[in-house]
Amino acid sequence: MIVGSFFTRLRAAPARFLSALAGGRTAIKLAIGVPVLLAGLYTAVFFVQYRIDDNPNLAPEPATVISGGSTAVSMAVTLMEQETHHTVWAPSQLWFSPVSHSTNMVNYQEGIQYEVARWAVEMSDFLGRERGSGAADRDLTDAAGLLKYDPTAWVLPSAVTQYDKAITSLLNYNRRLAVGEAKYDKISSTLSVFLDRISKDIGSQSNTLELAVLTPEDFTDSQKADLTDAAKALLSDNGGYIDHRATVIFYATKGRLYADYMLLKAIGEDYHDVLVAKNADKHWDNMLVSLRAAATYRKFFVANGAAGSYIVPNDLAYQGFHLLRTDKQISELVDILK
Repeated sequence: MIVGSFFTRLRAAPARFLSALAGGRTAIKLAIGVPVLLAGLYTAVFFVQYRIDDNPNLAPEPATVISGGSTAVSMAVTLMEQETHHTVWAPSQLWFSPVSHSTNMVNYQEGIQYEVARWAVEMSDFLGRERGSGAADRDLTDAAGLLKYDPTAWVLPSAVTQYDKAITSLLNYNRRLAVGEAKYDKISSTLSVFLDRISKDIGSQSNTLELAVLTPEDFTDSQKADLTDAAKALLSDNGGYIDHRATVIFYATKGRLYADYMLLKAIGEDYHDVLVAKNADKHWDNMLVSLRAAATYRKFFVANGAAGSYIVPNDLAYQGFHLLRTDKQISELVDILK
């Protein structure tokens, strides 16, 4: 009996061995397959969340349009609503959110927020008061402060919460404007000063683009010594497609330019009669053409190729061309309106 039992177990050993081996393969498959599956799901969520909204034909949301109010205010509200509620607000997402790692989307949205906040400051300090000498409007002042809130804040309070409060203040201003309880100084001189300030902001951004496109070899030692610490940190060799600073600058600039395009198009409607009276309406349209080209130029992978490269383009240089052309046309409008 003992001998028979021994041989029975001996004959069953290969089957047990193969079963154990199969079980080992299953464990190996799970060890490899689960991380691959999770990585695939993470990537899929990233592309579901990833969105660069640069539709040049975006119209103010009907709920924001108030008869007798400002089209620019409605557009500013629409831009912020689009980024904070119609898509994911990437700058304040925590590390485990796939889109939080998107340099493109984070910097694009921060660029839009920066420009809308700067416009709100101009409305509060200049456009939204009588001849610039009247009292600042309380709703515009509140909105300007709230829109400058840290875009990366995710709690206590979050950036989106603060921007929602700014939207409420802007809509309150527009309702009051529609019934004559708020000011909007729609004369050529105020528009001229506003455009001049935009031009200076665009000029500052063009300097950032230039430093990313140029290399240390383009400067003499004395010229490099005169650069600020921030400029020196930005100046580096062209990285081609592997240049993180180029991606950051490109999408931050794109966000600003898109917000500028949408806001200036709306301001053109607010100041339509002023532009026609000054024979500046055609010049305004030409400026918008250049600004639209700059705002809607997009690349998923941004290249910062060396000057004259036959293989690797320089997307920053192309963006910079349209940016500077826009700046030139804005300067011409300033002269006409004066």
